[in-house]
Amino acid sequence: MSTSVMNAVYAESVEAIEGVRMSLNDSTVIVEGPLGKLSKDFSHTGLRLMLDGSTLRIICTKKGKKFKALVGTIAKLVRNMMEGVLYGYMVKLKIVYSHFPVTVKYDKSSNVVSIHNFLGEKSPRCFKVPFKNIDISVSGQDIIVTGLDKNEVTQVAAMFELATKIKDKDPRIYIDGIYVVEKRFWRREG
Repeated sequence: MSTSVMNAVYAESVEAIEGVRMSLNDSTVIVEGPLGKLSKDFSHTGLRLMLDGSTLRIICTKKGKKFKALVGTIAKLVRNMMEGVLYGYMVKLKIVYSHFPVTVKYDKSSNVVSIHNFLGEKSPRCFKVPFKNIDISVSGQDIIVTGLDKNEVTQVAAMFELATKIKDKDPRIYIDGIYVVEKRFWRREG
């Protein structure tokens, strides 16, 4: 056993889920499953990562609540990566308007989302999706965002909500916007 494991103040183990292969390259965790492959670099955390067979050990030698929380956060991120390559993530959003019909268009080639006629505005509200591995489908009043990385999928859903946020008006009267209505696994057997 190495000296850093013996001096560990906080440690947590993450066991690989059946059907998922985990590997470690320096501080980059690589997870492969039936839907694809995800990798995240944790070198900025200062934690020590060790792979024993199919178990990832996250070790911290410093004391404090911040470092204990960091170990738990990294463990949860790795678990989310494993669930992502097994099942994928899906967020469903609903377009809500009271008077002006809102239309949403997504250009996959340029990764730009444009929201037209929001509150009767002449120019569309646009934002660029910063992630390549995200699928966005618009049908009627529903928008479905799917992908393998939970952080990326939920970040894009939040971008939709923020793009249609109304400021300086009563939210009980001006209900127009795009809102998250469902978050779940994308594909799940059983």
